[in-house]
Amino acid sequence: MREAYMKYLATGASTLALALAAGSAGAAGLDRSGQSLLPIFAADNTAALSFGFVNPSIDGEDIGGAGGDYDDVGESYTQTGLAYTNAITPQLNYSLMFDQPYGADIDYDANPLTSNLGGTYADLDSEALTFVMRYKIGERFSIFGGIKAERVNADVGLNGVAYRNAISTSAATRGFNAGLPAGAPALDSTTVGAALAGSPDAAASIDGTYGAGTTAAIGAAFEGLSDTFAATDGYEFEMEDDTKAGYVLGFAYEIPEIALRFSAAYSPEIEHDGEITERIFGETFTSDIDYVTPQSLNLDFQTGIAEGTLLLASYRWTEFSAVDLVPTRLGSDLVNLEDGHRYTLGLGRAFTKDFAGSMSVTYEPEGSEDVVSPLGPTDGLWGVTLGGRYSNGGMNLSGGINYSWLGDADAGVAGQPVASFEDNHAVGVGLRAEYTF
Repeated sequence: MREAYMKYLATGASTLALALAAGSAGAAGLDRSGQSLLPIFAADNTAALSFGFVNPSIDGEDIGGAGGDYDDVGESYTQTGLAYTNAITPQLNYSLMFDQPYGADIDYDANPLTSNLGGTYADLDSEALTFVMRYKIGERFSIFGGIKAERVNADVGLNGVAYRNAISTSAATRGFNAGLPAGAPALDSTTVGAALAGSPDAAASIDGTYGAGTTAAIGAAFEGLSDTFAATDGYEFEMEDDTKAGYVLGFAYEIPEIALRFSAAYSPEIEHDGEITERIFGETFTSDIDYVTPQSLNLDFQTGIAEGTLLLASYRWTEFSAVDLVPTRLGSDLVNLEDGHRYTLGLGRAFTKDFAGSMSVTYEPEGSEDVVSPLGPTDGLWGVTLGGRYSNGGMNLSGGINYSWLGDADAGVAGQPVASFEDNHAVGVGLRAEYTF
């Protein structure tokens, strides 16, 4: 009886965890689905559909005397997942999974002429189709692996006083350096920015190296570029769809009698390239870009700890620090994120043979940098998820709600803080329908 009860609870709790993955709020960096491979452990001939809705509330204000107030910078978004699992032999089964692994929905709805970040936005979409096969080595060990196809596209806009100054300074510096004679030392945009901000030491250094009046000439070029930037809606970046193949690998150890399972799943980075369009200073440019989506590691653990009670734990690492998206004309990284670390601990409880519930806590630590990207203006989180699962024959319905406290952060441009975000949160709802034929 205990074995059957724990087997039921393990199935229910795992199903619930998968449903809530789609509805988890405020995941690290660009992470959305968590790229779970847990459907490979579902019963034979099982199909599942999951849906998540996340509503962030991210408000902030400008730093340094600018007049920008930002309400609901993070836009609501949805997540959809599909999975089908079946067996080929008693030792070999497979699963076909669809998810949306990465995303961004950011919009600074403020006047770009009077605020540091007004008019800045980011819209990143992705989809992945993964086919995994698992081979059982005896009753307790199994290995699995497969292939995936991943599609990515993105639209980004950088605007507002902070980006106008930084991008115009960089462009004025590049223009000056392009006219230098061969062998002459190149001028650094940081020094130019300091001089344009009124630093007498920086101005004296520039004029002393390149001749009297150089700072004034660069300042005039900067003013012209800045006016053009403001008049032409800032900087815009469009990246066309690109689909590339990758693979996944993993292993698992199980003790079915106590509903224990530990699994590890690894996804290496996937190399992408695509055509991009940039609009800056009233001109349009097309070129190609190379980038990667990050490698990641998922560790999932569950075990029965009492009659009808299951302990759940997971960890996800995502190497966002290796992701660089550097457009040709802009010349700087649009991503600029630290690695993601996500820890989850929870309990599942079967109250009857038809109904199970769970509660879990999620934690993401703060990063080590003083400022974060305006395209992701929070730092770390704590989240609580409550959920339930109802079973009726071969049909399992599960869902829950997640509330996450998003960490305070200063958003920076060119390494300088330009906006502050405090006391923000996100709410996510996840639903899942699963049927075993």
